[in-house]
Amino acid sequence: MTTSTKFGDDFLCVPKLDVSGKNWVIYKDRIKWSIDARGLLKHVDGSTPTVETTVTSTDGSKTVSNAEAVLEWKKGEAIVKQQIASTIPDSLFIKHRSKGSAKELFDALAAEFERKSRMVSVDL
Repeated sequence: MTTSTKFGDDFLCVPKLDVSGKNWVIYKDRIKWSIDARGLLKHVDGSTPTVETTVTSTDGSKTVSNAEAVLEWKKGEAIVKQQIASTIPDSLFIKHRSKGSAKELFDALAAEFERKSRMVSVDL
């Protein structure tokens, strides 16, 4: 018997990040889990660098086009950036939309809200 799971929008739904960042700790884990469920966590955790357009053999004798891998990487980047963008307030989107990669976008949000989270826990 074969079992198939279809990941719909509800399954991968992440609550919106509050503009104040008060839900950052929970948001961060949920967005990462959702991105991981799509098989795209490498785009935010830095485990795989950007894919090069051409690959040259170690002795330099052969260069091979890596166009399909580049297209797949760009598609993954777009999906992750859109997932993050759809779960942050417009003000944060406007502030961070110029980030070049999904990792840069996620890291910018983390830098902003990790600092705020530490300040809140010190106040407690």
